[in-house]
Amino acid sequence: MRSWIVTLSLLLTIIMPAAQANPALAQLHYLSEEYRPFNYSDEAGQPTGLAVELLQQVWQQTQTPPQPISILPWARGYYLLTQKPNVVLFATARTEARDPLFKWACPIGYAEIVLLGLASRKLSLQRLEEAQQYTIGAVRADVGEQLLLNHGFDEQKIMTANRLAQTLKMLSSGRVDLVSTNKTTFMSLIAAQRLDPAHYQVAWTLSSEQFCFAFSQGVDDGTVKAFQDGLTRVLASSEYQQIQRKYLPAP
Repeated sequence: MRSWIVTLSLLLTIIMPAAQANPALAQLHYLSEEYRPFNYSDEAGQPTGLAVELLQQVWQQTQTPPQPISILPWARGYYLLTQKPNVVLFATARTEARDPLFKWACPIGYAEIVLLGLASRKLSLQRLEEAQQYTIGAVRADVGEQLLLNHGFDEQKIMTANRLAQTLKMLSSGRVDLVSTNKTTFMSLIAAQRLDPAHYQVAWTLSSEQFCFAFSQGVDDGTVKAFQDGLTRVLASSEYQQIQRKYLPAP
């Protein structure tokens, strides 16, 4: 199976025409957040991560000069995406509710959105409705919060924060019982803070979502297509395989 995938990737690289330069890609504002391992600030304060390196490869494919990437609290970036005509926000979960709101270039990867708690609490849910009795932490305007609201959870029982690291502190201190988040990202945060992953456990899986680059509705369709063409070529390349191994090593 692996050899077939590699062969297909090589064929796609050969037969796909090179993505054409699109000057409009240099006129967009690229926004992201602290969300390991997809996008975050390194020790020098520079944007890095799987999605950031993927974006840099897309710029190369589309002959776009490197552009500034602003790392903002998620709620701020999401607000700008809805209000400004020339914003790209990543990595953004492409949910059913969000799909018609933006234009998309996909995929960056896939996310398992879960309710996660302390292992010592031994919170075991048989039905999602059972989670409504608990206080749940989530990043403001993040997919974790939006999925809870879509399932009819009382917003008074959802404690929001600007950054994922704050929800981890809320969980550890007992301010919340569970956190609604991307499992991979939360575990990456735990590893970065040198905490024991055995102290945390998944109580429920909410959804599996595709991560993408989300564009403001005002961005021209041709510009989004030029970006998607470049992204598709990168995804079929050996460079992408190297990026994956770097940020998502096999267990």
